[in-house]
Amino acid sequence: MTIKKILLATLLPSLLIVACSGGGDIRLNNGAVTPSQQPTATPTTAPTSTPTIQPNTSTGGVPAGGSLIIDRNLGNARFWEGVNDGAAVGNKSIIEVDHEDFSRASRISVERPAGEFWKGQLMFPVTTSLKSGDVVLAHFFMRSVENTYESGNSFVTVFLEDISTNGKYLTREVSASFEWVEYYLPATVTDTQAGGNLELKFGFGAGSRAQVFDIAGVELYNYGDFDISQLPSTRPSYEGRAEDASWRTAASERIELHRKGDFAITVIGADGNPASTTAVDINLLKHAYHFGSVTVGKVLAGNDSDSTIYKEKVLELFNQSGPENDLKWAPWEGEWGNNYNKVQTLAGLQWLRDNGLYTRGHVMVWPSKRNLPNLMQNYLPEGDPASANPQAKQAVLDHIDDIASASANYLDEWDVINEPYDNHYLMDAFGDQVMVDWFNRARTNLSDHKLYLNDYSILSAGGRNAVHQQHFEDTLQYLVDNEAPITGIGMQGHFGDSPTGIELVYSILNRYNTAFPELDIRVTEFDVNSEDEELQADYTRDFLTIMFSHPATVGVQLWGFWAGAHYSPKAALFTEEWREKPNATAWKNQIYTVWWNNFKGQTNTEGQYSQRGFYGEYEAIVLVNGENQTFNFTVA
Repeated sequence: MTIKKILLATLLPSLLIVACSGGGDIRLNNGAVTPSQQPTATPTTAPTSTPTIQPNTSTGGVPAGGSLIIDRNLGNARFWEGVNDGAAVGNKSIIEVDHEDFSRASRISVERPAGEFWKGQLMFPVTTSLKSGDVVLAHFFMRSVENTYESGNSFVTVFLEDISTNGKYLTREVSASFEWVEYYLPATVTDTQAGGNLELKFGFGAGSRAQVFDIAGVELYNYGDFDISQLPSTRPSYEGRAEDASWRTAASERIELHRKGDFAITVIGADGNPASTTAVDINLLKHAYHFGSVTVGKVLAGNDSDSTIYKEKVLELFNQSGPENDLKWAPWEGEWGNNYNKVQTLAGLQWLRDNGLYTRGHVMVWPSKRNLPNLMQNYLPEGDPASANPQAKQAVLDHIDDIASASANYLDEWDVINEPYDNHYLMDAFGDQVMVDWFNRARTNLSDHKLYLNDYSILSAGGRNAVHQQHFEDTLQYLVDNEAPITGIGMQGHFGDSPTGIELVYSILNRYNTAFPELDIRVTEFDVNSEDEELQADYTRDFLTIMFSHPATVGVQLWGFWAGAHYSPKAALFTEEWREKPNATAWKNQIYTVWWNNFKGQTNTEGQYSQRGFYGEYEAIVLVNGENQTFNFTVA
């Protein structure tokens, strides 16, 4: 590797520090030089693994005490074949099977998956009523018949749904190889439900490949007011969770290659000669890579004990942040009530800036009618984008001018467009060119800021939402081809009980890095929304690891960290009472223990001390004439 030398002309009464690096450049209170990016190919793999059964007080089978509200009579099931480009997603047949617990199964042949799990459903109606708080247990068997996924597993999403509102009390992707797998999935029904308003469903529309699988022995029991922890539960998992998973070695090697650089300091005495055997302490102060979380302006502005702890945790855990909702158009205009206003928002951003956090804005344009502010609604007739008032185009540009100029000194980057896959009213009204116009207008106001396109279901949704992924790639390509000043790819990263397999995450990153090698990749909205705290912790550890190992990525941002200020409290790192959950411990351990380095030693006979460390900001404490002197530098 080429050795790059930079002289640091910081003259002191008694020494000069000279630094060089072999893996990256070292800078003293200066800018950064980005190391070359060399993505390493990783084979794709299917994202699910064989689950395990959570130990419980039952002695096997379904525990006594429940009322059977769906029995194994497959004839009661309804079926929707789904639709993909005018053709059926799949079909169903009833087959005879040899099993001690059942004699018939529903065989689902998925021929044209549509990328969304709900596009194609096997449905079992609940004909009895349920009370709010009732605990239910879904029990069924699954096996694969044919599939071409690398894991050898077929998969389906199980969900318990209120058919009048589409609200869900259970959503789990499950999988099986060619042997029967028995599943127990408990859930709590949080609303009173009349008979016929609830259905247990098996959604088979996800993925990008054909598959055939069997579902049998389907039952649903109601235990009423019951301790859900006492029911058997098939615990969720993910591909790549095993401690000896092969991806871990490759990831560690990439981290060593792409996230560290060699550096050396040379201590020169007042007499101009190298100062040998001089004691040197070097401490990492802050990673160059961004480990962050969104924050809430009202909490940052508060003075109560929760606000105090909240701000302490921000400074303890993160080097990057930005508002969760405060910079969205409607709250920016004061349409979301007293919890949001421009003065508070800018004060929160100033606090982040004063404390040295890299900051990002979300979002300039969320281009669906439902997500645009009230002040835009008169321009946008419902369901008729072709008749939209052309003044809407200028209103969007004026908003970009307003919010970009107001926040320019507080932010380092922006999500210019959010979720164009299903937020596209303005594009339907005025053409895709408006997206290029928005990026150009942002660049007019922000000459140096990073500018991102942000969307969901690229890494999540099992990593198999092929239609959404292709739309994202096509949109990025359109922006690049039309010379929009885009600099980054924002992938959200909201996961549930069936998070995407780790190697598949890496292959998705490779896909977009290969297509757009000049664009940074950032996970903008990471969380694991699960009651299983061990799963949360393990996936947080592994997701951070695979992201940190990919040279095209620049950071991972949580979508909140405290349950008291989180859209989904169970996904947070801390409970509302500030109990540190295992996922918080995993976050801290990876960033501040596994990927942290401090060094202590002495200069050699040439006055030099050399090491290899993570890219970031450092302090060097050098013992000079019996006194410690401290100097800051950057390995970049």
